[in-house]
Amino acid sequence: MKRLFSLITLAALAVAPSAAQSQSSAKSTSMVGVGPHGYDWLIGTWNCTNSTPSAISGPPTSAFTASRSAGGSLMIRSTGTGFDSTGYVTYAAKTKTWWGPEAYADGSTELESTKDTGNKATWTGTYTGAASGKTMTVRDMYTLLSPTKQLDVGQSQSGGTWKTLYTVTCTKS
Repeated sequence: MKRLFSLITLAALAVAPSAAQSQSSAKSTSMVGVGPHGYDWLIGTWNCTNSTPSAISGPPTSAFTASRSAGGSLMIRSTGTGFDSTGYVTYAAKTKTWWGPEAYADGSTELESTKDTGNKATWTGTYTGAASGKTMTVRDMYTLLSPTKQLDVGQSQSGGTWKTLYTVTCTKS
């Protein structure tokens, strides 16, 4: 169930501007998520701290690296104690939707998407646990705190109620 932590890494992508954007007064956080290069600012290395670590929410600290993949999407590799995942951030121009498929070392999978742009974004989707075979509805709510720092609140839905599973802050190094 460490899926919740990995959403952090995919979502961490969702709200901070790129280094180029943060250095340019002509661009603003309103451009985050806009168009096929809306998440290029994620490229690089990020360090994260989880204020509510657990077996479900993930380790207390982790890191992820974002790089350009051969197909133009971004590939995200996330690691932490007892945690390892690989995912992508890709854009569907026809629907203006961002997709974040992810696979975990234990065989679990997740798929979230968003159409949000700007300094706040909510990614929603499903997580399927390999061991249990069960699927749950999940979401990550990202808030830009500064050009190099973001907050991700991850939740799961049960019986129509959203339950917070983790709160992660990531900083670009």
